[in-house]
Amino acid sequence: MTARRALITLLLAGLCSNCGTGCSPPSNRQPSAAARIVSLAPSVTETLFALGAGPEVVGVSSYCDYPARVGGLTPNVEQIIALRPTLIIGLAIASNQRQIKALESMGFPILLVREETLGDIERSIEQIGDRTGRSKEAQALLAHINGHFTSVKKRLAGRSSPRVLMLVGHQPMVAVGSGSFLDELLRTVHADNIARFARQQWPRLTMEYVVRTAPEVIIDGQMGSDPTAPDSFWSRFATIPAVRDHRVFGYEDSTLRPGPRVWQSLETLAVMVHPEAFNVASDSSSPKASAAQQTIGGDR
Repeated sequence: MTARRALITLLLAGLCSNCGTGCSPPSNRQPSAAARIVSLAPSVTETLFALGAGPEVVGVSSYCDYPARVGGLTPNVEQIIALRPTLIIGLAIASNQRQIKALESMGFPILLVREETLGDIERSIEQIGDRTGRSKEAQALLAHINGHFTSVKKRLAGRSSPRVLMLVGHQPMVAVGSGSFLDELLRTVHADNIARFARQQWPRLTMEYVVRTAPEVIIDGQMGSDPTAPDSFWSRFATIPAVRDHRVFGYEDSTLRPGPRVWQSLETLAVMVHPEAFNVASDSSSPKASAAQQTIGGDR
């Protein structure tokens, strides 16, 4: 066993005693000219690139797929050490807290952000901007995001709220519930989320409940971008208004990801829920509707 591996093992074993009262956060210091940043979450990676810090990113998580992959992490403590980072950014509620605390105990600067709500996303952009010396860029990015939100809200002002079901999986049937940024986006686009009753971010639903509540729009992450997916699953439930009226839509996971592209997520949902406000067909099988969903998130 190398000396480095032995040190890592000892630190991981002693985390409870070393951090039992909580490790204090590092000071808010400006990056040096040779900043080397490791990102442990896709949303963090996207924010760094959006703020112009992409050249300083030397490692990203294996889940990061946009805008570029610099070097995969699982995270592996030894691999991160080898990258000699000057800043490691992760999520406050991620499952890798053990590794993060180990790295913090070794003296690596750590920044943990949250992304559960729209307010969290805004604060995370500000925090990452501050820690990377790009506060002005962060404020400009937030102004850009808020401008798109304002535009969508104006388009949808006074419109009714159709019943909407948004799913992330079928087995079990997991929906977007209350307390998440996706639920906030649904409310912003005037959608009545039928899963909000559960008071949970990711409630499990039964098909009986879905049939009974009769959603008028279904947004199904299980489908992804496969146009045949509705026929293979939802066609069995033709009494559901969304199925009857061909208003079942799929989405890619990366399309509705927290981070600097949240305004694109808002516009994607807005087209699905209120296509008439964007002069596109409401039928999910319409090429015009499909094209609009793919391009509305494109930067202008």
